[in-house]
Amino acid sequence: MRTDLIPLELQVVSIVVLTIFLLWVMRLVRTQRLSLRDSLVWVVTTLLATLVAIFPGILVRAAHLVGFQVASNALFGAAILYLAVNVLVNTVASSQNAARIRRVAQECASLRAELEAERAARPRDAGTSPGGVPPGPKP
Repeated sequence: MRTDLIPLELQVVSIVVLTIFLLWVMRLVRTQRLSLRDSLVWVVTTLLATLVAIFPGILVRAAHLVGFQVASNALFGAAILYLAVNVLVNTVASSQNAARIRRVAQECASLRAELEAERAARPRDAGTSPGGVPPGPKP
């Protein structure tokens, strides 16, 4: 069922651009420049956008169900919601990474303090143990 919501040329261009974008995301995952978990949001939303580009009537029906008078307003609302969710997901990931970095830095500082205390406990003038062998690490 063909509707005249979107001109055919624009539909084709949209589908081609979304397909190229999806292939680019998959390439980033394959080259390990984007994690599989982070790519999930991009893949799902690109597939949904492709579905809407192929069948624009879906957008009109969804807009009227939600209460929008014009489908383009629903599209802008969905785009703003998508951006807000994406920012929230990235903020949560950033917070988790900051907590991990802080924990690793604290462990590193603790290990450094233990190492310095161990070095300070050793006598400085005893460079070698009896028998001429340098002392090894303490168990």
